[in-house]
Amino acid sequence: MAEGWRTATLAEKIPETVLKRGPRLVWNILSKEAERLRVDWEISAPQQWLQVRARGEDAEAFVNLLVEKYGEAPVQRSKVERWDVRRGFITGSGRVGFGVYVDVGVLEPVKKDALYPLHRMRAQLADGVGKSSREILYENSLADYFPVDVVVTELDGDKITVELADGTRDQLQLWKKLIFDRVITVGIDREYAEKIVKAANLGLDIIMIETLSLLVQCLVCKFDTDAPGVIARIGNRLRGVGLTAFRTPAKALLA
Repeated sequence: MAEGWRTATLAEKIPETVLKRGPRLVWNILSKEAERLRVDWEISAPQQWLQVRARGEDAEAFVNLLVEKYGEAPVQRSKVERWDVRRGFITGSGRVGFGVYVDVGVLEPVKKDALYPLHRMRAQLADGVGKSSREILYENSLADYFPVDVVVTELDGDKITVELADGTRDQLQLWKKLIFDRVITVGIDREYAEKIVKAANLGLDIIMIETLSLLVQCLVCKFDTDAPGVIARIGNRLRGVGLTAFRTPAKALLA
């Protein structure tokens, strides 16, 4: 670390599409936290994880504020221990049949994703029913970059095994019980999501925007608004933004 610099890798993974557009979006978001602070700072994204370097009179306060708000990635494999709760992001969704991988921010000495195995996916998200990993991912809208809190259940050499932490599991179960469809947007901040809702005249169709991570937003639909319909209306305004529909099963029970 350069002399005078305070560095932290935040628990935020930046989608490739955002990185290709340049650092302005992320810079604008974090700059709000630097207001009225005496600090020089810069950002980078080693293997897509958001890293901040700062120096100056308020550098430590600035970095600590960001870590408190967004969490911190372990970076080093040696910093991950069994039963740790870590913020991670779904990666390679649907590409393997024995579970799904979660990027928990292990970047050194080599990058290593954790495995959320199929038997635990079934137990936590499918009431033990023998569904495929793709079915479970689809039903829960667990696309790439969806943020999840996970518990490290096993460490075997360089292999890391995880399962969902209670908070994330309970969140997904609650979504299924409520009568609202949802649209997951990957690659925009909350402020831009609000602008898109307004520009598309969806103010009466979207009852709430939930921020899941720095650049992942959840648009909560009104009871009689379907998620695919919302995507059809905003998709042409969001080129390069990942859009995933969550169809709540609770609606079918009321039919």
